[in-house]
Amino acid sequence: MYLEPYLKCITSFYPSLEIHTIHWNHFGENNDILFLNNQWVFRFPKHDKALKSLQTECEQLTYVRPYITLPTPEPVFVNTDTNILGQAFFGYPLIPGEPLYAETLDGSSPPIQERIAQNLAQFLCELHAIPTKDAPGKTITNERAYDYWLKLYEKVRQSLFSYIRLDKQQQISRHFETFLNDRLNFEFTPAIIHGDFGISNILYDDEGKRISGIVDFGSSHVGDPAIDIAGLLKQYGQQFVDTLSEFYPNLENLLPRARFYAGTFGLQEALYGYQYKNQESLENGLKEYV
Repeated sequence: MYLEPYLKCITSFYPSLEIHTIHWNHFGENNDILFLNNQWVFRFPKHDKALKSLQTECEQLTYVRPYITLPTPEPVFVNTDTNILGQAFFGYPLIPGEPLYAETLDGSSPPIQERIAQNLAQFLCELHAIPTKDAPGKTITNERAYDYWLKLYEKVRQSLFSYIRLDKQQQISRHFETFLNDRLNFEFTPAIIHGDFGISNILYDDEGKRISGIVDFGSSHVGDPAIDIAGLLKQYGQQFVDTLSEFYPNLENLLPRARFYAGTFGLQEALYGYQYKNQESLENGLKEYV
């Protein structure tokens, strides 16, 4: 899409919004992003899956924001009732900050690392404690979780094993089968989770040395809270998660499942690349297996 149709769409729905400055990023896989007046962020999905994710995100944010202390996107300008790409969008106030890169965390002093861990633990404790009864979006219960990971394993074998060397195939099989054969892994208490709790969605205020916000709730659903811990484990390592455990009660009970989930993230990225013919995602997801 070109920039002008997006702007025309926004002003047709919100004619009172005066636009003075425009910056846009059209290089993302899932969304074109417009920054208006250095104040607002507008996201336009690029494909049907991203559109569904955007619709889910608006519903989830409306439900969870009253429970969350850290800033999260506030749905202000919304047109998600349409399934027409180029017309569906979601606009929210800009949350200042940069992604919390592993290098930023590693280069911080122990007191600052502890403050970051406390910020993230507070967010996760609040999110995971939200009542799930009336939560929007999908719910992955214990039984559905088993079916989900079994089907994912089958997709990995069918779609990706031809790219993966034999010893790594065997390693992947052990990883999945050990997890699937232990029924204790499917006795978790479902909670509302972020679902994509990684570097790009955790915003950091370098001046204040604190987390400034959490964004992108498009993968949020009711499921295993260990998935959110897995995101931190994969991106920032065991030592940081150990620090987090000081502020997140009983986190050690989630760690065995979190380690399994973290070990599937590359394969999930590769599957995305395979299914959507995205060579970069396919190669990046498989780099430790070929």
